[in-house]
Amino acid sequence: MVTRLLQIVAACMMLAGAPANAQNPTEYDVKAAFLLNFTKFVEWPESVFESPSAPFRICIVGEDPFGETLDKMVEGEKVASHKLVVDRLKRGSSAGGCEVAFYTKADRNAAQSIAREAPHVLTVGETDEFLHEGGVIRFVLDHNRVRFDVSQAAARKAELKVSSKLLNVARRVEDEP
Repeated sequence: MVTRLLQIVAACMMLAGAPANAQNPTEYDVKAAFLLNFTKFVEWPESVFESPSAPFRICIVGEDPFGETLDKMVEGEKVASHKLVVDRLKRGSSAGGCEVAFYTKADRNAAQSIAREAPHVLTVGETDEFLHEGGVIRFVLDHNRVRFDVSQAAARKAELKVSSKLLNVARRVEDEP
């Protein structure tokens, strides 16, 4: 178990340094891998699941930049006893019922959506102001590499526990609302 956890941390660290170009689809391959790995380093309250067999939903809100990449990555994966599934929601939809909600940079109104979210949703986005709008994790391109910032205040508000291992590979961790 510890060995598997170390392998996942190593993969996240390598991905944190993986080059990406906004014109290159591999940027979203890296982001898809991060989304999958975030599920292993964030703890949700057990009360969010209706049953032990309820699916663990990663939702893409608005335009889907991943194509089939994320679907292929989550195939056969589980978080605890919960099978991972990818759902696509219309822009402006509430991601209540999702455990992870991803908002693309095309969704400039993410703040309004985040404000409507049910508790316990790990919100991940790409816009510059995403953390200040209440999001938990924001992807950034730093020297042409995909990295991420984390808002501990937003995570606490969503009643999510972010592992120190994930915080250690983040580019920046904010602890203010």
